[in-house]
Amino acid sequence: AKAYLYAEMTMASGAPLLTGPVSLFRDGVFVGTGKLPTLAGGEDHKLGFGVDDRVRVKHTVRKQQRGETGLISSSRTDSRSYKISVTNLHKRPVSVTIIDQAPVSADAEIKVDVLGTPPTKRNVDDKRGVVSWVSEIAPNAEKVIDFGYRVSWPAAKEIRYR
Repeated sequence: AKAYLYAEMTMASGAPLLTGPVSLFRDGVFVGTGKLPTLAGGEDHKLGFGVDDRVRVKHTVRKQQRGETGLISSSRTDSRSYKISVTNLHKRPVSVTIIDQAPVSADAEIKVDVLGTPPTKRNVDDKRGVVSWVSEIAPNAEKVIDFGYRVSWPAAKEIRYR
């Protein structure tokens, strides 16, 4: 669980920016090199700056519980809940996107309920089961997300997480 720093840019209209190497500086300090593709006016691009050591991320398991419901064990359940906390140690607010995953059922008899803080976006980048929360965190503040899911299925079936 680490926070990665990205710079997002939108190319201004006009002449394209040609492919080539770039030097990356953070807070006036050289942190590495990168490469830009050819960018036309209006095109978006992200540059990665590596791990942000001033943003702390903790992902802890709060509860895992398996059980059966119904008078004669007609269905089974698997519930899991997590606490995701992100602390901003910068002297300025930071925008964060927290990304996690939840199971997705390929069978109509297997139900998945996402619990806790509703995600800002589901199926991020068209990837099934990938969820995200977008937030701005003030300096020296913490954002906490309570996240979980409950999977229920008929007792006669077996499930496997992949």
